[in-house]
Amino acid sequence: MHRFKCHPRRLAGLLIIGLALSALGCGFTQTVTDYWHDLMDSQDTNLRKRVVVAPFLSRLPGLEARSQALGLAISQRLEKQGGIVLVDFKDLRQALTQVNPRIQNSEDRIVAASRTLGLNTVFSGAVVNLAMQYDKTGIYGFRENQPFAIMELNLKLIDVATGVLLAETTFTTRAELSETEASNVRLGQPFPPKVVDKLQGDLVAPALRWVSQNVAAQAWVGFILAVDGKRVKVTVGRDTGLPKGAELVAYAKGQSIKSGSGRILYLPGPVVGRVKLVQFESRTAWAEVVSLAADEAEKAEQEKKAEEEKKAEQEKKEEQAKEKQSEQALQKTKMDAKHADGKMEFKAAPKGKPARPTGKPAAPRLTFEPGQVLRTR
Repeated sequence: MHRFKCHPRRLAGLLIIGLALSALGCGFTQTVTDYWHDLMDSQDTNLRKRVVVAPFLSRLPGLEARSQALGLAISQRLEKQGGIVLVDFKDLRQALTQVNPRIQNSEDRIVAASRTLGLNTVFSGAVVNLAMQYDKTGIYGFRENQPFAIMELNLKLIDVATGVLLAETTFTTRAELSETEASNVRLGQPFPPKVVDKLQGDLVAPALRWVSQNVAAQAWVGFILAVDGKRVKVTVGRDTGLPKGAELVAYAKGQSIKSGSGRILYLPGPVVGRVKLVQFESRTAWAEVVSLAADEAEKAEQEKKAEEEKKAEQEKKEEQAKEKQSEQALQKTKMDAKHADGKMEFKAAPKGKPARPTGKPAAPRLTFEPGQVLRTR
């Protein structure tokens, strides 16, 4: 088997971002992603999700242009798929320059930038192998060896809301080589362009199906961009598919922890409250605060307290009625005792119930703030 040797090279700009994106989800389990998936409802499958395609990389020298062309071909097809809104990678690079400089970690910076664009998914790919192999058929000694070329493409989808690796796969395509072509490759010459063209072209369709299926199954999310009094600016535009008046649930920022491999994991926080979309723009919208979870919890607590007081009042009335009946029975017993021999002593029964401990520690009051996740429920 002939294989290109991979030599380390320094590539600036896109390569640095691409490698960071490629490494972002490594080592994560699907636990947090499953949590968001559990919150999905029927509306999620109809909402269009924003996806950015990072420039495809190559682990093999001389195939960088081929890799980027493959990524471009998949992007162009992906843009025509229903349920997906493609965001230009240039927008993500620009958003990275606006991230707070206090955020030093490259993965944190990518997630923060992606949230300002309302991204659901970051899609990256890399050509990881171009090699020659043989199909060996027949009995040993009379075996026929048919040479062929293979190309392998590794694909990753990163979930922006959680920072975990949503899905990863590797596709392999093959194309037959003539004996002359195989001989030339063994001598160190490059693979014939027409063969590489076929290998590259055959990767587009399976990659496109894989991306579409995984993004469709992903839970939709939006993000809060800014808060202005009782108005909230969100990353939900006309492109999303939500109607005016739709209500969304906001979740507080959860903890950021590191997995065993050192990767960052973004845990979902508690519910903050609900907002209603009132004014649409192309990629954003203004929403008004419908309710705060703290207010709803306080209202529920007051209703529960009122119900307990009502129940206590009813129990008090029942207790008073029982005491009255007991006093009447006691009077009757005393009257009967006058006509009997001897004396009888009576002890008064204790009245009322011991007081219950009251009061609970006040829960922290959550408010809306930029960066929080929005869900349909």
